[in-house]
Amino acid sequence: MILTHLELRNFRNHEFLSLDFAKGLTLLLGPNGVGKSNLAEAIYYLSLARSWRTNEDRLLIQEGKEEASILAKIEEGSLRRTIAITIGKSDKKIEINGKKVRKLSELSALVNVTSFSPSDVPLFMGSPGERRGFLDMTIAKQSQEYLALLNRYGKLLKERNAALKEDYPNIELIDVLAHQRAALVEPILNYRLQAIASLNRVLPGILQDLRGEDSHAKLVYRPCIAIGGNYEEEAHALFENAKENDLRRKSTSVGPHREDFSFLLDDKDLANYGSQGENRMAVLALKLAPCLLIEEPDKKPILVLDDVASELDQNRTERLLTLIKALPQTFVTATELNTAGADIIDVRPGIATRRS
Repeated sequence: MILTHLELRNFRNHEFLSLDFAKGLTLLLGPNGVGKSNLAEAIYYLSLARSWRTNEDRLLIQEGKEEASILAKIEEGSLRRTIAITIGKSDKKIEINGKKVRKLSELSALVNVTSFSPSDVPLFMGSPGERRGFLDMTIAKQSQEYLALLNRYGKLLKERNAALKEDYPNIELIDVLAHQRAALVEPILNYRLQAIASLNRVLPGILQDLRGEDSHAKLVYRPCIAIGGNYEEEAHALFENAKENDLRRKSTSVGPHREDFSFLLDDKDLANYGSQGENRMAVLALKLAPCLLIEEPDKKPILVLDDVASELDQNRTERLLTLIKALPQTFVTATELNTAGADIIDVRPGIATRRS
């Protein structure tokens, strides 16, 4: 998957910007605060119609303007797609090849962008929801069936939580919802376990490439039920045992929405024993993994690395650049960075130009 053209209007500090891109590595270079991350953010926005930096779309609109827009052209083998996104202060409009998109899942199924930024470094020290979000997004990019399962489970969960909050909860309804949720536990868990196994096949190699030393790395998934039994029966029993507590707390305490996974580095839990540098390398390897797992070049995601080299020494920066040069398309923001064969875009306040 290749981004060949990008136009921004009133997006962050870019009043107007128009750039063409080629395959391979593109460096977005400039001093701090000139809009490099804004440009990277716009590329990432193409995949999910949301930013990794804010949940409020209105903050993406240049001050004093009513709306911002992103126009992009994407190539996937022989396929050509034009993505047009208009961001208003209270809504957004998305079109693919002139056809209005009504569900964000339609966009995420067609445009795949993977990103890393400094805010990702505490992933394994943060909340389980952030880790689940990464895993769910990784799987959903490859499986519409999994996305449908998550949406179905999310609707049941929302309905159950609403029932729990009633002054006089409908116990019969809560029990029916428990049976329906239990039926979804096995397929969701199977997808997640398969994804963890796939990631574990490539993570040690990526870490070794990045660190220049052997790395014993392993993701360990922590499901809500024991693996290998009758998932539906065990899930229903789990939900039943938690029902009294859930009624008291008025929220659903157990299920796939509470599951988690951890990263073991040399048999030690990264969250408890990992240094800042080890966490950075581990999360970076995790973000790179989907790019290597997808075998078909045209299906590999566009990779966006924001300020990735700021805390890497020269050796590891060079190792990272060697690794990503083998990928179809990568964008890297930095104040200064030099490597042979890369396209360079010089970014200044509100301006971005290709270096000749």
